[in-house]
Amino acid sequence: MGTNYVFACARVRSNERNLLNKEKLGIMVEARTLEDACKVLQDAQYGNEGEVIQPTTYENTLVRESDKLYAFLHSLAPDAGEFKIFAYPFDYHNIKVLLKAEALEMDGTGMLMSGGTVAPSAMSAIIRERNLMALTSHMKRAVEESLDTLARTRDPQVVDLICDRECYADIVEIAEKSGNRFVLGYVRLLIDTINLKTFVRCRKMGQNWNFFSGVFLAGGNISDKVFIGGYDEPIQQFAVRLTATALAQAAEEGGVSIKENGSFTSIEKLCDDALIRYVKDAKYISFGIEPLIGYAVAKQMEIKSVRIILAGKTAGIPTALIRERLRETYG
Repeated sequence: MGTNYVFACARVRSNERNLLNKEKLGIMVEARTLEDACKVLQDAQYGNEGEVIQPTTYENTLVRESDKLYAFLHSLAPDAGEFKIFAYPFDYHNIKVLLKAEALEMDGTGMLMSGGTVAPSAMSAIIRERNLMALTSHMKRAVEESLDTLARTRDPQVVDLICDRECYADIVEIAEKSGNRFVLGYVRLLIDTINLKTFVRCRKMGQNWNFFSGVFLAGGNISDKVFIGGYDEPIQQFAVRLTATALAQAAEEGGVSIKENGSFTSIEKLCDDALIRYVKDAKYISFGIEPLIGYAVAKQMEIKSVRIILAGKTAGIPTALIRERLRETYG
């Protein structure tokens, strides 16, 4: 199968040269003004050709950069179902927005996002008309269960829990269908990071293990029994349970940060870094879907770091603190 990706991988390798490495992100952090920081993005080919990226509209630029990423990947491998692991979250975001807006008698179209497998306008019509034929079985279940639960509870927050569960069930299904160990390994690790972050947040909020069981996502490498078995343990003791996993450092160091200052920033960064370290192996694969997946994750993390820098500088956050929050780079 790898020979089918010869041209695609060559294009991706070329684009990898424009990724912002640690040094370039450092230049953005140390930039004297927001305008100077945005110039780094222009050099990295953010925005449209000839466009001057403005500090006041950088968020629009980052959203368009994300759209460009998925358009680029689909242009290289239009039939690669593996890309749905990135697209489904946008679909489910739109389902959440539309269902909750309907329940609250609001117009949510302004909050819809592109990048999914179903265009925002099409998803809006699907939800409005209750014609779910174009959706996956998990999306149908998410819509139907959400509508039923909303009718009984009048609580829009249940939509998030239901949609998240079905979203990652969809993602696991497509990863398993691909038969690609790299893709499935990434998805399983992604789910582990979400469960770990949910675990520490639930504990911090004083929720019991039964509540956590209700929001736990299936499909990861770390079973719910591991989390529930250590639910009442000090975080450093619980971290020992993850010693043989890719999230040992995230659990230990992130847990300490939460205990000392109540901040979840560290564990979120460490979880993202674990994902980047995993996909770096794709750089050593000559041909196949792996380099495309690796590039997609790397670009996502880059956009996240850029957002952290620009938002931090806008808010006047100290340079050292901004630097601490940056994600590990692909290079």
